[in-house]
Amino acid sequence: MVGNDGALSGDASRAFLEHLERQGFFQQIKDLESNLKLIANELSSFAKAASSRLEETESLAAHLLALQAIVTVLLRHTPLSDEEVKKEVKTRTAQLTGNPDGSPTVQSVAADLLAAARR
Repeated sequence: MVGNDGALSGDASRAFLEHLERQGFFQQIKDLESNLKLIANELSSFAKAASSRLEETESLAAHLLALQAIVTVLLRHTPLSDEEVKKEVKTRTAQLTGNPDGSPTVQSVAADLLAAARR
């Protein structure tokens, strides 16, 4: 029942809570809380894995840039034929790419390295 102040009386409140309990409402709330905790843990694991992949990617990029610098300096002291490099790229990448001329991307990177060595 509703009292004079508009609030539910103690008996009505208790009856309502018992009704919710019988209907499994509180168990559903507990299950929802449990599922939300599982999702939060999964998201945390995903975030940690993403951070690790980012660190690995940054490390790979650093290694590649260092190797580019070394190769550029080496090429300044030991020039190579553009045609020989193109042929080697074609040989190494044609089958991988399905392109008989090899990977255009690898060809472009190789050409850039050769050009950088000539500057």
